[in-house]
Amino acid sequence: MLKEELLGRLEKLRLTRAKKLGYEFPEDNIRKNEKPLYEKGVSVILPTYKGEDVIQKCLESLASQTLDASLFEVIIVINGEKDNTEKLINKLIIEKQLTNIKVHTIDEAGASIARNKGITLASRQYCTFIDDDDYFSNNFLEEMYKLANLDTIVISQIHNVESDGKLQASNPINRQILKSVISKQHPYYKLHTVLTINACKLIPTMYLQKYRFNETLRSGEDIAFFTELVVKNDFKYVLAPLTKQVVYYRTLRENSISRQAMTFDFNVKQRADVISLLNDLLANDDISASKRDFIERKINAQGSFIKKYYEAHPDEYDRIINELAEKKLIYFPYHLINKDRVERLVVSYCFPPYNDTAGNVMAKRMRQAGIVSDVVFNKMDSVRNKSYSLNKMVDDLINVRIPIKSPSSFSNWKSIEKFIDMGMKEVDELVKENGVHKEVFSRAMWAASHFLAYQYKVKHPETKWIAEFSDPLLYDIEAKKRQVDITDHDYIKEMEENVKKAGMPAANNNNLFFWCEYLPYVFADELIFTNKNQLQYMMDVFPIEEIKAVIKKKAIIEPHPTLPERYYHMEEFDYPLLSDEHVNLAYFGNFYSKRNLNDIFEGLKLSKDRVKDRVLIHVFTSKPNELSEQLQNDPLEDNIIVNGYVDFYKFLNLCTKFDCLIVNDSTTKDNKDINPYLPSKLSDYSGSGSDIWGIYEEGSILSTSEQAAFLSPLNDFEAAAEVYEKLVDKKFQK
Repeated sequence: MLKEELLGRLEKLRLTRAKKLGYEFPEDNIRKNEKPLYEKGVSVILPTYKGEDVIQKCLESLASQTLDASLFEVIIVINGEKDNTEKLINKLIIEKQLTNIKVHTIDEAGASIARNKGITLASRQYCTFIDDDDYFSNNFLEEMYKLANLDTIVISQIHNVESDGKLQASNPINRQILKSVISKQHPYYKLHTVLTINACKLIPTMYLQKYRFNETLRSGEDIAFFTELVVKNDFKYVLAPLTKQVVYYRTLRENSISRQAMTFDFNVKQRADVISLLNDLLANDDISASKRDFIERKINAQGSFIKKYYEAHPDEYDRIINELAEKKLIYFPYHLINKDRVERLVVSYCFPPYNDTAGNVMAKRMRQAGIVSDVVFNKMDSVRNKSYSLNKMVDDLINVRIPIKSPSSFSNWKSIEKFIDMGMKEVDELVKENGVHKEVFSRAMWAASHFLAYQYKVKHPETKWIAEFSDPLLYDIEAKKRQVDITDHDYIKEMEENVKKAGMPAANNNNLFFWCEYLPYVFADELIFTNKNQLQYMMDVFPIEEIKAVIKKKAIIEPHPTLPERYYHMEEFDYPLLSDEHVNLAYFGNFYSKRNLNDIFEGLKLSKDRVKDRVLIHVFTSKPNELSEQLQNDPLEDNIIVNGYVDFYKFLNLCTKFDCLIVNDSTTKDNKDINPYLPSKLSDYSGSGSDIWGIYEEGSILSTSEQAAFLSPLNDFEAAAEVYEKLVDKKFQK
């Protein structure tokens, strides 16, 4: 065959297949006299494996359908080891003079493999599935086809058939179907079980052929397949009239999922495989709330099998957690196995899935501690974007998440007070059910966290309170005092009385940020500061002298945690702009008056040509357009590659790919005696394996960092040029 002819045939095959998958092509690419994509009617897909003992009733029900035989085809796929099934089918074809049954045999066993084959072969507008030991009511295809539409899934009733032949019309799935007639809920809620089983549905073929049953799953493949089908398309759902008694008769099998013997393989491993596929559907942060809830309900149902196994084998908790951890799940209902292991209440106003450094650091703290916790946080949709993949960092250590629907605010007292009141109501209910937590851990850049933790501590003084400060709160980066009034005078009076009882002065002060520091100083059992300069600065500027000795006694220095190595490969990110011919440096973050890129750019301008020609600086920022405009016609324009913001796991993965990562101090010497800040990026860089270049302010914690392979002082451009030369020599020395 000529090469051109072969290519022509392959192209024709490609177009035909693409059209079958529902893709559209310009009119001039399709011949006007081409045969319609699908014939009218229904394709019935029937997989069978060694079905000689059960298939007879199924075949008879298909032969007895009231729908005209010209309007449906039966695609029987015999898979795996052969028996007399094909002979039985051929005998029926001859006896009933059937012309619409098509038999295909494949050597490989597997219902998913057989169903996929049937889907590929389907030639009618609509498809329905039937198992070889099930059967239809005689009017099934006719009544379902009457209601068919290319944007609609039609649903019938489903009756169970016991092993003795007794029919069960009243079963959980059929009751769900019957109740759906009067329910006003979305089908995702009222038909949540029905939508993800193979039985009792008529589906437009053009949609069905876009998907495949996962052939690696050993159970639950129908759940994975139909969940993907229904959430990736916006179908209408129609129920066949109850008066017509349109019924799918399902034979109950000993090997059905609900009747399987309990084993780690089935209850945990196989369920985790299904859950992993369902999690893939959650990776799209833009998915609607109703679809996300539907997927999570499917995961919860699979998780109930894992819970059952855990309850019978509590000593295998770590084995179960490790199996789930390998899947890198966005969502799993860990409360099913974590309830009896809770030790801590975490109060973190911002928390994953919200994109915020403060929330990520708290999640990293939890990962570092490895303690199962309940978590209270605020719903921050109005001020922060969501990235559900952030849940992978910490979900296995959470029993219950308590999202508080209060207005999000950094410093508005009424909003914070609402968070406190609503949070305490929720936590009180939790304590009633499970008892008082051994510890409460709060972290503030967001002030509300410490106020809620304080309320919990006052109510449950036996609980150990650990309070962390990410940065100084009473004074901002420019050393200006933050002043926001607490408008609830009774609340101030109550705080003052409690402080007096604790033996400390009751300051005559209504400033929210003063109390956000003072309450933890007085009532927390442990105070965490990220570096010694921060501790010193916050003590120096705090106006109550008597508390300073208490702060010192309670203080612990804990730099931001670094995640384990596996998190740096949670999401591999293909970044094609790295050059083997250059030293590739990366800067992640924004720039402003107190933290800018001057050292990076001016140092490169001072570098020798042999160095400059070998350097590429990759900047990742939420303001890429602003920087690109600044670089127009700049001598360094060709040395700088400007990129937009990247999600957290992409950021971690990118950190592993560069020769060097740049971190720089904020400038504080104009208004502070000591630099109290330690850039949080340093902890993320530390786990990457890449070199780190720290551009430090004299006396800062960064200036003495052992994690940085290269150091240069802020605004010392010649020192920066020397770092570039060292980097180039290191990579290209012979």
